[in-house]
Amino acid sequence: MPTAFTPNNDGKNDLIKPLLFGNILHYQFKIYNRWGQLVFQANDPGKGWDGRLKGLDMDGNVYVWVCQYQLEGESSETKKGSIVLIR
Repeated sequence: MPTAFTPNNDGKNDLIKPLLFGNILHYQFKIYNRWGQLVFQANDPGKGWDGRLKGLDMDGNVYVWVCQYQLEGESSETKKGSIVLIR
């Protein structure tokens, strides 16, 4: 996962999403703001967060992400980290 992204519609770093390689059996990606409010959730590995909540641009800030996944032939894993949204 990158540590920052710039969702400004310039075609570079406009979405944040984990990159997983292999046959994905289970996937859940969530992003929370600094108050613990869920601002994004995806069960499709092809979908990423564009820095918006209900169509409105979120402020530039630090957000926490959690990704739970299972690849074929492997046990389930949970990864966590933070991302900086730069406006």
